[in-house]
Amino acid sequence: MKFKLLVVDDEKNIREGLAAALQLEGHDVVVAADGDEAYKRFQRGDIDLVITDLRMPGLSGEELLRKINTESPGVPVIVLTGHGTVETAVDAMRNGAYDFLTKPLNLDRLSLLVKRALQNRELVLQHRRLEEELEHNKTFEMFIGNSPAMRKVFDTIRQVAPTKASVLITGESGVGKELVANAIHELSPRKHKPLIKVHCAALAATLLESELFGHEKGAFTGAVGRKRGRFELAHEGTLFLDEIGEIDQNVQIKILRVLQEKKFERVGGEETLEVDVRIVAATNRDLKTEIEKGTFREDLYYRLNVVNIHVPALRERKEDIPLLATAFLKEFAKENGKQIDGIDPRARTALYSYDWPGNVRELRNCMESAVVLAKGAVITLDDLPPTVRKSSETTSIHIPLGIPLDEAEKIIIRETLGAQKGNKSKTAEILGIGRKTLHRKLAEWGDISGEDEED
Repeated sequence: MKFKLLVVDDEKNIREGLAAALQLEGHDVVVAADGDEAYKRFQRGDIDLVITDLRMPGLSGEELLRKINTESPGVPVIVLTGHGTVETAVDAMRNGAYDFLTKPLNLDRLSLLVKRALQNRELVLQHRRLEEELEHNKTFEMFIGNSPAMRKVFDTIRQVAPTKASVLITGESGVGKELVANAIHELSPRKHKPLIKVHCAALAATLLESELFGHEKGAFTGAVGRKRGRFELAHEGTLFLDEIGEIDQNVQIKILRVLQEKKFERVGGEETLEVDVRIVAATNRDLKTEIEKGTFREDLYYRLNVVNIHVPALRERKEDIPLLATAFLKEFAKENGKQIDGIDPRARTALYSYDWPGNVRELRNCMESAVVLAKGAVITLDDLPPTVRKSSETTSIHIPLGIPLDEAEKIIIRETLGAQKGNKSKTAEILGIGRKTLHRKLAEWGDISGEDEED
């Protein structure tokens, strides 16, 4: 890793000589003639180490050190001082300097200090990257899925989250649109500010207007005091408008104004309030159809739909069903104090074959019910709801268009194994592969359920 160093000294010969020596060692070096110039250069944000004189006109080395430690405490600062000001250099170290050198400089000693300081700097940066990676993993651990469709969703979330763009999340009920909104907020610069959620379909138009924009005392019957609305509460944060397609056109107009002007008035109020709010909206409706019907404003649609994230239905990513089912099984087994080790092949086939009109939410409820009803250590077909059990009677296999061949292979093998009630010899024979090959593939995928079934 190549680091950038800032050398600060009001003596031209010293700063240029140091820069040349450090460049010979392979470092990228920039120079500044005084503390003020150095601070302006440092604020650009790409400096990894600062070497500064203490005594300079204008902003002193001590003041520069203080500013750097306040704004970027992970950046090491080496201070330079004359023999008569060693005590000042020691004070600088107490105030956060990495080390100090007296003039005239020993370049070998300086080289060693720079090397050690940059090693520490690299450790700080590695730790920061690790923390960011863990934070991202923590954000995405609520999502379960490795299908191409879900990987596309994850990539879009990562790309759009750091921006200010409005996002419209589309998808059927139960696919996890609220989880996407949570992830966008958590990965954004607004993550330390509020994430305020409003379920638009749950409130009548008059109540929704008050909920969003607040109201003044006496604005309507029952308004006994001033109430702050969700836009106010979400200032500098994110406002999630769930089921945006259900709102009244009068409310649509007011939301459009906030998006355009960042201003609004409380219901019954005259004071104009300004807010800085990022809007993330979600709907299970086709808003373009609603526009054609005249129930949704086209201008609001385009304001909301700066970036669209479509969350696929579960039937469109069936390769994720084993991951989801296993995760829910573990969750509810722990919650109910039961020891359940897996899902037998027939039950697994039923889970694959069912179309899941209620999507992930329905699968979650299904697995909770199966765990509660399970009599043994494995979820069986009889533990599943009747509607799901019926799906196991089909003789066809559903493979979503466009999935990778290895994912299609998993679906074919798993469903065939389930249809043969875990008989691996019969499954291998039907598929035209060796029994050892089948065992190896199942082991690679972690499919241990049914491994002890008699053939």
